Amino acid sequence: MDFRYARHTNNLEALTAFYTNVIGMERLGGFEGHANYNGVFLGFPNADWHLEFTSSEGQASQVTDEDDLLVFYLSSKEELKAILKSAEQGGINPVRSKNPYWQVHGVQINDPDGFGVILSVKEEPLQSKDKLTELVRGKDIDTWGAFLSYIRELPYGRNSNRTDMGLVLKENKGTCSSKHALAKTIADANEIKGVELILGIYKMNGENTNGVGAVMAEYGLDYIPEAHCYIKVNGKRLDLTNPASSFLNIKQDVLQERPIEPADTGAFKQAFHKAFLQNWVKDPAIGYSADQVWSIREECIRALQQ
Repeated sequence: MDFRYARHTNNLEALTAFYTNVIGMERLGGFEGHANYNGVFLGFPNADWHLEFTSSEGQASQVTDEDDLLVFYLSSKEELKAILKSAEQGGINPVRSKNPYWQVHGVQINDPDGFGVILSVKEEPLQSKDKLTELVRGKDIDTWGAFLSYIRELPYGRNSNRTDMGLVLKENKGTCSSKHALAKTIADANEIKGVELILGIYKMNGENTNGVGAVMAEYGLDYIPEAHCYIKVNGKRLDLTNPASSFLNIKQDVLQERPIEPADTGAFKQAFHKAFLQNWVKDPAIGYSADQVWSIREECIRALQQ
């Protein structure tokens, strides 16, 4: 059985922005001028439910009750923090729930119609017997959420062998590639649903990537297209590269992105990145060859590791 929750609204655009930009849902479809109704369908690909919001010439007549709630169960505190950061960026702050249960077991924010949205973390256990999961449990970590928080806190640094994801746990450090490739692998092994590994190209500069500003200034560049990996969990992008990382830091500077597999974080990622740079330096204003830009980029990486 498929399920649809439909609501008439006077705030169609604002609701669409809230549920996509803050919650992380995707626009699955919509319609205009259907018997004087406009509408949008929001949800997650392959889910058996979605939300429908409609507007029309007639004004919506709504009476919201404090106990009228949509409840989203998240798989980690990292998801919760990412959603709350997006909400805060949009001027939306948590409110106190009327129901004492949700005061303890969730966080409430309100959508543009004033309806409550509960964000509740439901921990996913790590139960697989594969070697990587056993390494994780050897750190006294037994849930997906605790694992994500653990690798976020590990310092940034290249591992001695890029093809061995277990070195993130053994060497207690990792890069955007190794940390997020490990996260995707652990998710798949433990049947954690809705997790994608994403390769993005973004405009790396001193404002969105702390530590590279001096290098950029030395070479007179406003930015360098940088390949960056992160994960998308139930539609919300999570950047666990270091304790201060947030996808919101680069969101407005993303030029391109695509889902990849953990094995693609090595040679494929580098080839994809270099091909992008080859096209980028065709602009005479850049003033550098692709090889020169790559060398400058390596200086940036060394600066990040310091």
